[in-house]
Amino acid sequence: MFKKFLLALLCGVCAVSVMQATTPEAVARRQKFTAECGENADKAAKYLNDKDPEIRRYALYLYAKDNGAKAFSKLQSALKDSNDLVRLTAVSALTELAAKGNKDAEKTLADIAAKDTYLPIRELAGKASWPFKREIKLLRNDPGWDHEVITVAQGKIEADNWKIMADPAQSGHRRNFYKVKFDDSKWSPAKYGYWERLNIGMDDFDGIAWYRIRFKAPAKVAHNAFEIHFYGVDESAWVWLNGTYLGSHDIGLAGHNKHFAVDATKEVKFGKENLLVVRVKDTGMAGGIWRDIKWEILK
Repeated sequence: MFKKFLLALLCGVCAVSVMQATTPEAVARRQKFTAECGENADKAAKYLNDKDPEIRRYALYLYAKDNGAKAFSKLQSALKDSNDLVRLTAVSALTELAAKGNKDAEKTLADIAAKDTYLPIRELAGKASWPFKREIKLLRNDPGWDHEVITVAQGKIEADNWKIMADPAQSGHRRNFYKVKFDDSKWSPAKYGYWERLNIGMDDFDGIAWYRIRFKAPAKVAHNAFEIHFYGVDESAWVWLNGTYLGSHDIGLAGHNKHFAVDATKEVKFGKENLLVVRVKDTGMAGGIWRDIKWEILK
């Protein structure tokens, strides 16, 4: 699909180009490029610095596709391109290298996720370099569980006594914000509600912020699952309990008022203090944990 989209742009079939106006001269040059290069990466290499960003973009795609890790230096150069979509193509190729275990690509993506000024690039690099992986599996959704699920007990995580820290560099996970022994004494106090209304200097902040709270879990009873339910996080969330990653709720803007839950059956410390950490992403307007968080014991 991506390849077809690029070919359409190069041939002038696409009516809208966000890079530059499509002129008869530009269409002719793109057609000449495709006729000369086809899908030959070696021939495309000499067009990596072409004046037409559409040609640079597709030449980079061809070169990276055929050269794999050998294309890394060219991809690094393309990251400095003046055109955002050329750079986006470079990041896309880097994600493929990272998926194959290329450490240089992983490090580059982490830096891009933290520093790039173009949101689609930051988001793509962020997802590719995100080190935490866990699929959310809830007892109610387990096809192998053929018994009725009963809520034995439930309670709320208190609305106050949270602490919050903005993370504009998106590097909190590398600075151990989720770990139990992390020192959060300098974080701002927080409670349920949008962070713009907390009067802590985040009035116009869009991006990543972290929440931490310590709460006492209930006494242990016979159970099959312990879950934590979120009823409103604007707009995406990543969750840890006692330093262990539990999963994410990341469906974009549509997720700002959607209920979701994570399983913490193995991580919860019944009858003891527990640390809940939530990484929140807001891309516009209000942001933060703005509705209740509840725990449930199920059997």
